[in-house]
Amino acid sequence: MADVKSIDIGDREISITLRISRDEYEVLRQTTTDILVLPTDHLDQTLTTGKLGNSNRLMLPKKLLGKYNVTELKKKVHARIFRVNEEIFLLVKLKESTTGIPKFGDAYE
Repeated sequence: MADVKSIDIGDREISITLRISRDEYEVLRQTTTDILVLPTDHLDQTLTTGKLGNSNRLMLPKKLLGKYNVTELKKKVHARIFRVNEEIFLLVKLKESTTGIPKFGDAYE
């Protein structure tokens, strides 16, 4: 897992230097923007996993969704599985932010 080497706190932004493994570097695939940094030492939710035939389903408990005010789920969501240092992680984007994105359409809809 990545370790923080240094943190530089400025007036408007915070710069962090990380030490990562080769596996983590390969997960990045030369990406330099839209990188999400998450701690993995306090994963506090337990989900039951399983397979449903040929379907691609992700089942989430209502109680967990309610805790984060997720009132409805999109039918199709983006996800990716990462393998890093013999551990496997699933990252799912349940909702996309629409803040700052204008929506144009017919005013009479």
